[in-house]
Amino acid sequence: MRFEDDLVLLQLESKTKEEVISKLGNQLQKNAYVTEDFVKSVLQREEHFPTGLPASPYGVAIPHTDPNKVVQSQIAFASLKNPVIFYTMGPVQYKIEVKMVFLLALKKSNEQLNMLQNLTGVLQHENMVKKLGDAKNVEQFKQTIKRMI
Repeated sequence: MRFEDDLVLLQLESKTKEEVISKLGNQLQKNAYVTEDFVKSVLQREEHFPTGLPASPYGVAIPHTDPNKVVQSQIAFASLKNPVIFYTMGPVQYKIEVKMVFLLALKKSNEQLNMLQNLTGVLQHENMVKKLGDAKNVEQFKQTIKRMI
């Protein structure tokens, strides 16, 4: 999976998860990777099936939605200047401060599952999470992520 430069937003200033998801989703839509209702669908799904993960040193979220909202597979990424609140994945949900968001727009269900597994594996390595969250430019982010997935 190749990360497009304009789909990597570093040190993004957002106050809410909805704002982050909307900014990333709008970039995907602007580039015709997703349908018009992609963002709305991601936000609705996030309400019922939250995607926050307690990684160290930064919380991470991996929002996504149904493949039928995707035109062409792609991933958008944001590191946040200040954390926003997401709820954790799983049966017991609690608030988590998230500083990195991977918005998945994947066309096939098996792509989603594989990418979720890859990312959750990466997020278990504190030094990699820190490198991604602290990336100063798009090239630095892309070099780091390329080694991981």
